[in-house]
Amino acid sequence: MRTMIEPAREIPVIDDHAVIVVGGGTAGMVAAVAAARNGAKVLLLERSGFLGGNIATQLLEHSAGWFDAGGAPIVGGLPEELVRRLMAAGASPGHVRDDTGYTRYRVPVNHEAFKSVVTAWVAEAGVTVRLFTPVCAVLRDTRAVSGVIVENKSGRTAYTARVLVDCSGDADAAALAGCPMLSKPDDDVQPISLLFKIGGIDYPRLLDYVAESATHFKLGVPVEQLRGEPYVNLWGFGPELRRAFADKVLSFERNELHFAGTVSQSDAIINLTRHAANGTSAEQLAEAEIALRRQVLEGLRFFRRYVPGCAAVFLSASAASVGVRETRRILGLYELTDDDIRSGRNFDDAIALGGFPMDSHDPRGSSLDATEHVRQAYGIPYRALIPREPDGILVAGRCISAERRALASARITGTCMAMGQAAGTAAALAAAGNHSTRTLDITWLRATLLAQGAILRH
Repeated sequence: MRTMIEPAREIPVIDDHAVIVVGGGTAGMVAAVAAARNGAKVLLLERSGFLGGNIATQLLEHSAGWFDAGGAPIVGGLPEELVRRLMAAGASPGHVRDDTGYTRYRVPVNHEAFKSVVTAWVAEAGVTVRLFTPVCAVLRDTRAVSGVIVENKSGRTAYTARVLVDCSGDADAAALAGCPMLSKPDDDVQPISLLFKIGGIDYPRLLDYVAESATHFKLGVPVEQLRGEPYVNLWGFGPELRRAFADKVLSFERNELHFAGTVSQSDAIINLTRHAANGTSAEQLAEAEIALRRQVLEGLRFFRRYVPGCAAVFLSASAASVGVRETRRILGLYELTDDDIRSGRNFDDAIALGGFPMDSHDPRGSSLDATEHVRQAYGIPYRALIPREPDGILVAGRCISAERRALASARITGTCMAMGQAAGTAAALAAAGNHSTRTLDITWLRATLLAQGAILRH
């Protein structure tokens, strides 16, 4: 490979902060609000043009992970405050039934309103936000991080911080800081998808077909309970998908799709597309974008031709970017294991709870790789958010220290928000007292989280 030498240059330091949060997605926006609410001067850096992460950029059909298998709430605090704020703005109905029985409840959102609501929420907390601002480098010495270098419309600049919180999803800042990783670039990770929305659905006809072909669907309620509901959630269409593949209408083989519909708007978000790729490779992400947008058009033809009630549907929206389920995972002070989740393990240093099924997708096959229901909630230890080295950095979201199937449960949005509140709170406490993130008093952290509405016991 040919190389070039970049000339040395002086980089202006724009400002000093107690906490810098990298990534304004589901974990990052909550982490930033949590740090600010706990008295820290906070900078939130987001590489895209708006906040909201997977829910906003990827047209995510709903947020999940808020309740355990028995229906008990396991996520509270700031994430639940955000749900109430979305409801007040008419941007979400709140927690509604999951018709498929996969989980108890889900939170659909109006994606455009969601972006505006979360932006106002973060701004009102006093967080400084910089959009279109990717991190290029992390400043550190032999022991700890001290800030970041970014490059945006203002050029190449630096910000210093006492604590850095990586909520990028891909552990981008942690990788730049030299944190050791559990994952490797050539690992076989979960596939990339691109969600899309179709309009013009004839719901009475579609639900008649669901009633006639109930064996084609995984239903958690009787079909008749779907009629008259404002939201319809379907998981299935297997025989129809197989016919479409045999007829070469679909170029990719699928055994099921997820359909999240809003009846009053005659539309639905469709989770169908799949592409195997490394989400940290620019080349592979570009290839995925091309392949998945082709699959979106194939999916539109599939609904028009094979699904009753959908003969006149049209493409009304598609995700702003491809959706990545899994990339880097840090090597932390503790690795959350599959058995921790299966056993519903408690931890003395638990800072959040999870309870969503172990939802692992096959990158190359026609169905899920594995789906394993979790019988009870489990704890997520603070140690899983702390890289082995250096000091002064925490992670939250899907880049925590965890085994792959464990992460397939913990990566869900409600759980990521809860981890975000914990990481932001820990960062603020550590910065205020000039403490190490590694030796922060866990009793103090847990007491603060509990006082602010977090749910840590099950």
